[in-house]
Amino acid sequence: MIICSHCQSQQLDGTIFCTVCGASLISTTSQRQTTASLNRAAESVQLLDDTATVLPAPEPTVSEPTVALVVLSSGRRITLPVTAEILIGRKDQQRSFFPDVDFSLDGGYDAGVSRRHARIICQNGTYMLEDLGSSNGTFLNRQRVPPGQPMLLKHGDEVQFGMLLVRFELHR
Repeated sequence: MIICSHCQSQQLDGTIFCTVCGASLISTTSQRQTTASLNRAAESVQLLDDTATVLPAPEPTVSEPTVALVVLSSGRRITLPVTAEILIGRKDQQRSFFPDVDFSLDGGYDAGVSRRHARIICQNGTYMLEDLGSSNGTFLNRQRVPPGQPMLLKHGDEVQFGMLLVRFELHR
């Protein structure tokens, strides 16, 4: 436990700000030590002299495609690497269930997002959306996705998980 130096309340280890008074729980000695270590690191950097050889710039790398789900109510963008399957739902810590896309922070519970709501399947550059038997349904461009029957998913499509509306984006 950490004791707040301002109001003397007990706080959990790792807490940065006091939950009672809002004071910083990071000690000033650790801040000074961090600043000192940064200054030492900066002093140890040596500049190259004029006779140094200049290496050619590395070849640009081809970036891997990514999938993004943009929550329209908040603008939050969830970017994920493309994998064979992306599981969408809400986390359940008691059952140790953590989907790839967790809509808990987006009001998923109130919007009717199931724990195992839907999945995005990628096969040979084609994307499919499948409802996993969710309680409140999955909709693709306002058309209900029948459970267990994947539907084609394209860049810019609107997907609704229960009452939570998101936009699917594909970046290659």
